[in-house]
Amino acid sequence: MTPECLSSAPIENLVRRAALAKALRDFFDNRGFVEVQTPILSRFSVIDRHLDPIRIEAHSVGVNGDQSWYLQTSPEQSMKRLLASGLGSCYQLGSVFRSGEFGQFHNPEFTMAEWYDVQADLNGGLELLDALLQRLLNTPKAEHIRFAQAFEQATSLKLFDCDLQTLGEWSLDHKLIDRADWSDDWDDWVNLIFSLVVQPSLGLKRPVIVTHFPATQAALAKVDRQDPRTAERFEAFYLGVELANGYHELCDPDELARRAALANEQRIADGKFPLPLENPLIEAMRLGIPNCCGCALGFDRVVMLACRASGLHEVIPFPVDRA
Repeated sequence: MTPECLSSAPIENLVRRAALAKALRDFFDNRGFVEVQTPILSRFSVIDRHLDPIRIEAHSVGVNGDQSWYLQTSPEQSMKRLLASGLGSCYQLGSVFRSGEFGQFHNPEFTMAEWYDVQADLNGGLELLDALLQRLLNTPKAEHIRFAQAFEQATSLKLFDCDLQTLGEWSLDHKLIDRADWSDDWDDWVNLIFSLVVQPSLGLKRPVIVTHFPATQAALAKVDRQDPRTAERFEAFYLGVELANGYHELCDPDELARRAALANEQRIADGKFPLPLENPLIEAMRLGIPNCCGCALGFDRVVMLACRASGLHEVIPFPVDRA
C-alpha cells in the first residue's frame, strides 16, 4: 500500500484520466458545444429526494444572514439558467459534491460531465450519449431497452402490474430484505429490486441505455405522451456500473415547482433537511428555456472502467480518506 501522503491512484491512471478529459472536451468542442464553468457553491440546489448536498452556513462564506449555502450535487440549475439566457448547447466538466457517499463507486467530491443539447429530443440525447461512450471507452454501439422490459427480463415481473404487496413479497422471497413493511412507497421497492437484481446484469458485453423510467421517477424529465406511465429519462450502464443519467428536459416551470415541493415533502418524511423552493431556475424557465436533452456522466467511473480499476480510489489521487 502507498503511504497516505501519496496518491492512491497509480500515475499511469492519472495520465489516462487527463487524456480522457481531453477526448471528452474535443468531442463536444467539435460539435459546437460551449464549455462553461458555473458555481459549485450556491444559495440554491437541485431538489432531489435522494441527493444530499453538503450544506455550509452563510457566515462561513462571509455573507450576512442565516441562509445556508450548498456545494452543488450537479451544475444543472446554473446551466439551465444559461440556456434561458440564450447560450445554446453547452457542457461542463468539473467537481460536484454529495454528502455521505463514499465507497467503491462513490466519493463525496467527484467529477461530473454534464451537457445540454439544444433542440435535441430523446432520440438525439440517446445517440449523443452512445457516441460519447464509444469515443471514451471504445465500446460497440449501445443496446437500448425500456425500464419495464429490463425489469421483466431480470425478474419475470411485469412492472406496471405490480403493487406494493407483490414487490414486497418478491423481495422477501429473493432475500433482498427481511421485512415486508420496509417501505410503503412503490418506488422504494422498484429501486431496491432494480439496484440489487437488474443493474448488475446490465451492459456485461456492451453498454446498455435504459429508457422510459416510471413517471414517478421522472425527476426533471418530460412525461412520455405515448405512455404517461413513463418519463423520457434514461440511464447508461456498462459492466454493471451506472455511468450516466439523462432527460428530455422538463421545460414547464409550474411542473418543476410542483415536483420540487413534492421532493421536499419526501425529504422531510425521510428525516432530511428541506432545500430552498425559491429558485432562480424557475424564474428563468418562466422567461423561456429551449427544448433540449441533458445528461450527466460520472467521469471518474468512466476513467475507472477505461483503466480496468477496481474502484474510484485508483483513478482519484486523493479520495476523501486522503484529502
